[in-house]
Amino acid sequence: MIKYKLKCKSSYCNEQSDFDGWFQNIEAFEKQMDSGLINCPICGGENILKSLTTPSLKKIQHSNKNISEEKIGKDVFKDEKLKNITTILRSISKEIKKNSTFVGDDFVNQARSMNKGTIKEKSIYGHGTKQEIDELKDEGIDVINIPWTPDDH
Repeated sequence: MIKYKLKCKSSYCNEQSDFDGWFQNIEAFEKQMDSGLINCPICGGENILKSLTTPSLKKIQHSNKNISEEKIGKDVFKDEKLKNITTILRSISKEIKKNSTFVGDDFVNQARSMNKGTIKEKSIYGHGTKQEIDELKDEGIDVINIPWTPDDH
């Protein structure tokens, strides 16, 4: 497996930190990139760049720590909840992608234009800052902010 540092170049995420992507090899990364399967985990954008990375090797240390069954049970239960939430969010994002149009950084302008009736109303998704989304809500425009989770490849 290869770990790449990736960065979203949309104006919404431009100041955000890098995120990691794990790939079987360079060919798998390039194939997914060409197919548009690599999205920003914050905004869902596809304008992703791969940063220069260096291999990291970690020393494996063996330890004989005693882990109680109670602790193992709690951690597994916690992970199950997280898996369920992630599955739900992935399902929501797949439905949005299937039934809506991605408008990227033009989301706020298009939402306002649809509300004014200057363009035809349709389902859209894209980027907007917290302040812009709050302004849309104050104007009575129905918008929702959904945490974007990467697809399960």
